[in-house]
Amino acid sequence: MRNKNVVQDLADKKVGTGKRAKIIIAIVAVILISVGAFGGYRYSNATTFPSGVKIDGVDVSGLKVDEAVKKVTDANNSFTIEEEGQEPKDITTSFTYDIKSSVRSKIAISSIDPRILMRNGVDYSVSLKNEGGIEESAKIIGEAVPDAQGVKYTEDAYIDYNNMELVPEVQGDSVDFTKVAKEIAEKKAADYKFNKYKIDRKKLISEPKVTAESLKEEFEFAKKYISKPLYLNTITGTPYEVEPNSLAKVILYSKEGPKYSKEGAKEVAKEIAEKYSGNTLTVKTLSGDKTLYNSALKLNVDVDKTADSILDSAKNGKTGSIVTDKAVASGGGSHLEINLAGQNVKYIKNGNIVFTSSIVSGGPGHRTRTGIFRINGKMRNVTLRGRNDDGSDYESHVNYWMPFDGGNGLHDANWRGAFGGGIYISNGSHGCVNMPPSMAAQLFGIIPIGTIVYVYN
Repeated sequence: MRNKNVVQDLADKKVGTGKRAKIIIAIVAVILISVGAFGGYRYSNATTFPSGVKIDGVDVSGLKVDEAVKKVTDANNSFTIEEEGQEPKDITTSFTYDIKSSVRSKIAISSIDPRILMRNGVDYSVSLKNEGGIEESAKIIGEAVPDAQGVKYTEDAYIDYNNMELVPEVQGDSVDFTKVAKEIAEKKAADYKFNKYKIDRKKLISEPKVTAESLKEEFEFAKKYISKPLYLNTITGTPYEVEPNSLAKVILYSKEGPKYSKEGAKEVAKEIAEKYSGNTLTVKTLSGDKTLYNSALKLNVDVDKTADSILDSAKNGKTGSIVTDKAVASGGGSHLEINLAGQNVKYIKNGNIVFTSSIVSGGPGHRTRTGIFRINGKMRNVTLRGRNDDGSDYESHVNYWMPFDGGNGLHDANWRGAFGGGIYISNGSHGCVNMPPSMAAQLFGIIPIGTIVYVYN
């Protein structure tokens, strides 16, 4: 009977022990699940680095992803350039590194890293693979350790389209600083502690990347398709010349034949828009190209429509147009030219000189202003008033008045017996352009209001 009770007691104890074990296991499981859930929450919601975290030796405690990326990038752009016989030069390059995704993952990992939880610091490592900034860094390096004076610079071969000349390459002895920048970036990617570079100029000589031999076929193409300029009509009637160097952006070389670039045409159109919106404008005159103050030709060029016209003109060889907010340009080339050095005025209509006259322009202290203007009106029998140098007032009656620059304009001057030559130096006008009466009458009868006027020396 006693043995039976002992067996029963042992059985009861075994059952009790099993229950306790199950309870303990359940508690541990709940704790582990809670810790895991908390850790998972921290892992997925971490936005800043906890205290005590470094990346490749750079303290990023408390920083967000972008802040940490900037700090690590800045720290890895400090280098010393060493050269035999020269003082070391400290530089700050402009390299960028492909580290953002790695830094983001380190934030997540650091949120559950037991070393951090135990108040121990941690130093993570990321791959400093170069992402950009090579050319910018090459410039910085070149400025810090420039080539010696008198060095012969290496130059690529190129085609001078305006002069239609194949300019050969030049092998010099200058340093290829782009190569230097690439070497530094590669060494940094291999070892984040790398920060000293020893330059050996003899091993870093720049070599031509483009040779004349490689451009021979393209040069023959250029002579066939880009040797002549392309002309665009303007709102003024004076054709705008797209020179071959610019045309080469539109008509592109290929072995199959010319390719036409819409982007290139748009680039040329933007250049035209900038020229017409500025305070000065270079125009073609009978005396060559003149850069003049632009009073009358400031235009808002429609870049897209002008680009379309350039592209179409390049394809079919016809004259295109510069399209502005005022009108679509048409051919003609009608304008006045007042040559102050030659003391004459000419009217060019439809590209032909149809009128010429001698003049007397403004004298010392009253020089006729150079620039691009417009005939603002045409009036008969006008009295012009002003003040002489001695302070006295004057009045001059004119039969034909054609103002173009404020109070200055073209008019007849029956009080003069001669025109042209050097008269303006000793007996010039007060700024107006004096003409023989008969010539003023003739010009008055043929030019329309709004005619563009080029005044130049």
